[in-house]
Amino acid sequence: MTLLKNLKLYNDKKSRKQIIDQFYSGLNQENIHEAVTSLEERKHKDFPHGAVYFQNDLTTEKQNDLSLSKLDGLFIINEDDTQKGAVIPLQIIVQFLASNREQIAEEKALSLIQLENIIDRLELTLKSEEL
Repeated sequence: MTLLKNLKLYNDKKSRKQIIDQFYSGLNQENIHEAVTSLEERKHKDFPHGAVYFQNDLTTEKQNDLSLSKLDGLFIINEDDTQKGAVIPLQIIVQFLASNREQIAEEKALSLIQLENIIDRLELTLKSEEL
């Protein structure tokens, strides 16, 4: 696991949306399921174009530096020899998937039902953690 080298962190809404777009655009039919499992289990996962980290993947010091809560993910996009990333609440990821479900389903060769099942699983995971 390449741990956050040359990371440029973005916090504004527009940049965070762009990172979400890039992250999900870089996934294919196979690794979108790996990404969902990673979100459900809150476990780090590397992808060819980036990575996602969660609270338990990082030292307490790094968690505090990033203000990373258990309901957030640190999404990273690899660009040449740098990384750009953003701390994104998982509820925003669920909203992104729900808002773009037709486009994502088509791009990833998933049926709408498959994608809606993914969204439902993530929503249930979030609800169970918020209790």
